[in-house]
Amino acid sequence: MSKLRLVIDTNIFISALLSKKSNPFKVVNFAFKYHIFLSSQETISEFKKVIFRKKFDKYF
Repeated sequence: MSKLRLVIDTNIFISALLSKKSNPFKVVNFAFKYHIFLSSQETISEFKKVIFRKKFDKYF
C-alpha cells in the first residue's frame, strides 16, 4: 500500500492533543505512523494562534 499524503485540520490536531482516547487522536496517530503528513505555513500559524488561547492553558 502506498503512503497517502494527508492534511489534518487544526481542530482535529488540537483535539488529538487534548485526549489520547479520542477519535481525533487515533486518526492523527494513524496518519503519522502510516502516511505522509503535510502542512502549510497558514495551518501552522493557525495552530500556534489557537493553542495559545487562554482556554487551553490548563492543557499545555
